[in-house]
Amino acid sequence: MSAERQKNPEETGIEAVEPGKEISDKKLIEAAQNGDTRAFGRLIRRHQKKLFRFIAALTGSFDQADDIVQEAFVRAWQNLRKFRTEYDFYPWLSTIARNLAYNELRKQEKSQSLDQMKEAGFNPVDKDLGPLDRLMNGQAQKRFYEALWAMPVLYRTVFVLRHFENMDYAQIGSYLKIPPGTVDSRLYRARRYLLEKLQDLLE
Repeated sequence: MSAERQKNPEETGIEAVEPGKEISDKKLIEAAQNGDTRAFGRLIRRHQKKLFRFIAALTGSFDQADDIVQEAFVRAWQNLRKFRTEYDFYPWLSTIARNLAYNELRKQEKSQSLDQMKEAGFNPVDKDLGPLDRLMNGQAQKRFYEALWAMPVLYRTVFVLRHFENMDYAQIGSYLKIPPGTVDSRLYRARRYLLEKLQDLLE
């Protein structure tokens, strides 16, 4: 048989190179950039659960998070050839998903009043919000959400889980795999951030 014969795709995929071994994101991306859809499928399976939890925390909707995560993987595949493999894949992927989530949240804020959100089961008011309570209604509502969306995601995620999802510190810590003390410090920074951004409305 000629050595010049065309190889079967099954012989050239990432699975054939390193069967049964844990393959790095970098190798999977390089294979996917060369058209190996199975390699990209492995990237999806590896990161899908983590990404879903993150986006669900931001949107407060499992159905919406599922749609956003699927769209994020589609866009990642479409732009994968532009991705530089010296960087980590997940931060790039999560940025795509986060931007999609922000767009959806902005649409919700424009189309729904706070009362309508409450009727749908969305109630952000928490007893320890303090002076921020009154900023979540009326004319201040838009400013509140603009400040919330501008907050660094590290702090916004904890704030969303606490005040939008009504999780306690232990639940948040378990969800994000961080100690309750870290939850407390991030939540404090999130509240201080909002108070500083909205100080003129509190005077």
